Amino acid sequence: MKKSWMSVGIVALLVAVLLMGNLGGFSPEVMAETEAVVADAAVNVVSVSGVGSISVKPDIAYINVGVETQNADAGVAQNENATKMTAVMAALTKAGIEADDIKTVQYSIYDRYDYLEDGKDVKYYNVTNVVKVTVRDITKVGDVIDAASGAGSNQISSIQFGISNEDVVYQEALKAAMTSAKTKAESIMSTFGKTPGIPAKVTESSYYSGAVRMEYSTVAMDAKMSTPVSSGELTVTANVTVEYNY
Repeated sequence: MKKSWMSVGIVALLVAVLLMGNLGGFSPEVMAETEAVVADAAVNVVSVSGVGSISVKPDIAYINVGVETQNADAGVAQNENATKMTAVMAALTKAGIEADDIKTVQYSIYDRYDYLEDGKDVKYYNVTNVVKVTVRDITKVGDVIDAASGAGSNQISSIQFGISNEDVVYQEALKAAMTSAKTKAESIMSTFGKTPGIPAKVTESSYYSGAVRMEYSTVAMDAKMSTPVSSGELTVTANVTVEYNY
């Protein structure tokens, strides 16, 4: 009889424990999840940054070429601008620029006033037409500038040198940045007998394009003199942040 009462007591105690567990919001799944979180929190992390830079010669250039005209009559200003711009476009084509590489980026007409000392003002209209020219042979940049200027362009600016396959160059810079980060991690982790494995996390933190701009203004020059333009080298840089667990 005592054994029966003991069995009943054990069963009651187990039921009470289970009920308390449910009332407390705990379950085997929750307990397992909690243990996993605690285990993850115990992971040690080494975080390092890496920089990779690739220097290359530019192989493409962009130039803004425009014509600005002014006249008291808006229609006359427009016609003068159209005539001059047509001559400039023909000169660009003759210099070897394809039609697809000439794109209009600005066309504007607006009125302006010149205020004179006698209190009177003179109204006139300003017409501007600007095209962006892509030069795929950068050795001809100076020739293109001369051709446009000689044909009547009075606005030449924003010369930009770039790399036509910049994405490919950037991929190489990224690889160099990852190598840099791993080298740093190896140096750090070797001090406590560890080596970096597969990164737990990689963040591409920033990107610097190799495009370089220079300003150029049209000035009076000897028609026989070629405009000297130097492109130099461009640098494409990639930055990454890498985390290693141990």
